[in-house]
Amino acid sequence: MPNETVTHSILKANGPLLEWVEDTVVREVPLTIHYNREEIATLLCSLSQIEELVLGFLFNEGFVRFPKDVYEIRHDPVDHLVWVEGKPCLLQKELMSKRFVSACCGKSRASFCFANDALMVKPLTSNLSIPLQEAYNYVKFLAYHLPLFQTTGGVHSGGIGYQGKVLLTSYDIGRHNVFDKLGGSAFRQELNLEDHVIFFSGRVSSEILLKVAKMKVPILIARGAPTDLALSQATALNITVIGFAREQRLNIYTCTDRISL
Repeated sequence: MPNETVTHSILKANGPLLEWVEDTVVREVPLTIHYNREEIATLLCSLSQIEELVLGFLFNEGFVRFPKDVYEIRHDPVDHLVWVEGKPCLLQKELMSKRFVSACCGKSRASFCFANDALMVKPLTSNLSIPLQEAYNYVKFLAYHLPLFQTTGGVHSGGIGYQGKVLLTSYDIGRHNVFDKLGGSAFRQELNLEDHVIFFSGRVSSEILLKVAKMKVPILIARGAPTDLALSQATALNITVIGFAREQRLNIYTCTDRISL
């Protein structure tokens, strides 16, 4: 497994005192992805779960829909390159470059997303409901089971839960990458996430909300704050958004009936 951290000499202040110490810093690398011999993206990421990251990215961007669509993955860990051979996706290059504008929630509010997002996301129909304590337990897991964050403070983290159990975890310097890694792990295991919960350490932007919608996860728990556009999309897509989540307090913003005492 590659070394995910480096040491760096820093001048540390503690009140009026200054001293030189060695600090642990998380690594960041540019990962370039090729699909069917065409370069499609470069992601800035951490060094863990590279194949899961690539699979999740390809799924969320509409390149692949099923594991059988991926024929081969090759990874060069030295130059940080990935080559994927898979099912041809003829329209993807055009779709990824276009913006789509639609009315959100019937209130004439513009919702900006990529055109392939508009094709891939539909309102969720899940009847999932979880106890409030289960939500608290997922937040507690984030606080106590993420050693790289505790060591460096430099990564976001997240997980997928089912009936109170944590099934998948991921971490990365990028919020989006956390979701792609979780999605890639679920994609590889062919998990149906329609009755699962996703939780993570950051804030909820509209782009994060769309990733959750593509994964068809009905409940999102975040330690950070949501944006208004994310909440508008969550309402339209029937996704429960929980923000400012801590071990014994949280805010339920949308689709509140999914959380019970």
